[in-house]
Amino acid sequence: MKKYEIIDDITSDVMFKAYGKNLEELIENSGKALFSIVCDIDKMEEDKVLMLEVGGEDEEDLIHNWLSELLTVIDTENMFFSKFRVLEFDEGDDFKIRVECYGEEIREELILTIAKAVTYYKYSVEKKDKEWIATVVLDI
Repeated sequence: MKKYEIIDDITSDVMFKAYGKNLEELIENSGKALFSIVCDIDKMEEDKVLMLEVGGEDEEDLIHNWLSELLTVIDTENMFFSKFRVLEFDEGDDFKIRVECYGEEIREELILTIAKAVTYYKYSVEKKDKEWIATVVLDI
């Protein structure tokens, strides 16, 4: 099963689809998809770990908040990530996750694209058959 794919059907933004057999895997793969757009994840080291906690009202809100938080962390922590591990996933009244993010401090040679925001254009998180799919457009 593929983890994500970049879709080139819009001009000023970048769209991707991330996949997962469950929501935890979808969270990890959507993070990896985002960073595959903003940096060269194949040349990254995973020598630093950052713990992130994110919440949302439902699956769609959670994934949107997760990806938006990752974009914020690029600026606030000056870091890129290439690997993610969901440690806690709570589907109570509100959805909450705690994720370990593995990466390194930003190096100029890693930068590919500056992503400004996660948009709601064509945005969706859905379960089809036994697979979760997130469709995301980044404003660049």
